Amino acid sequence: MSIKKKNLTLALLPIVLLVWVPYVRCESSLQKGMTEWGFSVGYGDNFHIGHDVTEDVAFYFLTHFWGRVLKNWSDGGSLEFVAEGFLSFVQQDSVDRYAIGVTPLIAYNLKDFGKVIPFLELGLGILYTDLDPEGFGSRFDFTPQAGFGLRYRIGHGKFLKFSYRIHHVSNADIDEDNLGIDSHLFSVGISFLK
Repeated sequence: MSIKKKNLTLALLPIVLLVWVPYVRCESSLQKGMTEWGFSVGYGDNFHIGHDVTEDVAFYFLTHFWGRVLKNWSDGGSLEFVAEGFLSFVQQDSVDRYAIGVTPLIAYNLKDFGKVIPFLELGLGILYTDLDPEGFGSRFDFTPQAGFGLRYRIGHGKFLKFSYRIHHVSNADIDEDNLGIDSHLFSVGISFLK
């Protein structure tokens, strides 16, 4: 091979790799029928928009979750059903409160990038709480929520899990008073995949 052909080959190789490598299919760690379980801790703070309570509310929470992979796609993505238990110490304008609930979620796990698996999630849960800001209404509430996050592989079948959610709490007009609590929730946890 001449020097010009070698130089051209060496010059084109990085370009070919940059174009080709993102399209290489990485076998997903999340295969149909697998289960995932774990724990996470987090913090959430409410924000005020529209029809919400005016008091400041902060959540300090622990979750336990279990999931099952329902479907895989050829692009490396997968669909997962997740059941999550939620226990929270809550501060409402410096008054200590609690919240406990259960949330079923649907998670779409994007392509497995080796060490990192990003995901999107959507759920609707139920919550029992002793929160009582003015206009809030009921101790029994609903919690629609949506978010995103990523799993970071730390070992075979072990992941650190980071997530962010927008979380709404209200009683869906079961009570005459129905001001909601909208919060940003941030969490970090560990999950195990079998």
